[in-house]
Amino acid sequence: MSWFLLFIAGVLEAGWLIGIEKSAAFSKIPYVLFAVACMTASLILFGLSLKAIPAPTAYLVWLAVGVLSITLINHYFFNQLITLKQLGCFALIIAGVVGLKLSH
Repeated sequence: MSWFLLFIAGVLEAGWLIGIEKSAAFSKIPYVLFAVACMTASLILFGLSLKAIPAPTAYLVWLAVGVLSITLINHYFFNQLITLKQLGCFALIIAGVVGLKLSH
């Protein structure tokens, strides 16, 4: 269950990044509220995952899932291109996360 919570925390990290970006320097309050809600939920779930996952591993996975999530969101919703080099690097990130999961 801790790994699932950590995964959701990473996805929510992408949510707060999008909220901050879309808030236009914190002038659009709904986006600010969205960012704060995602940030709060992400940190709570991250903290809960630390009960069973060592902090360095959890932090690395949290960041990796966040990076992958924000990239996919930007690609599918904001038409940002993903290059083959980026896909290769993302494959390495995923392999690293799977390797960390299998090592615990």
